[in-house]
Amino acid sequence: MKFYLILLALALLDLAGLISAKFWYLKYNPLYMAASILSFALAAIAICLSLKFQGVAIVNIIWMALSTTLVTIAGYYFFKEPIALYQFVGIFIILVGLVIVQWK
Repeated sequence: MKFYLILLALALLDLAGLISAKFWYLKYNPLYMAASILSFALAAIAICLSLKFQGVAIVNIIWMALSTTLVTIAGYYFFKEPIALYQFVGIFIILVGLVIVQWK
């Protein structure tokens, strides 16, 4: 359970870093850049902690799947970025892949 909480924190920190970077790009406020750097630094710590529980491949697969899904949803809600049908299909395939990878 601790592994999944760390991975969730990792995905959320990655999301926070990307959202902050996008806001920095749009508004050129240095606080957004600082928030982005801090979020990515904390995400690096979460990666290191997660490797205590699983191998690199599994950590990376789960992190990328969660991150891709969360970033797509956040882009839609925060920045009004459209989500195409093929993106929905891709996210569905990613989530199915996550289930298969974690199947024991």
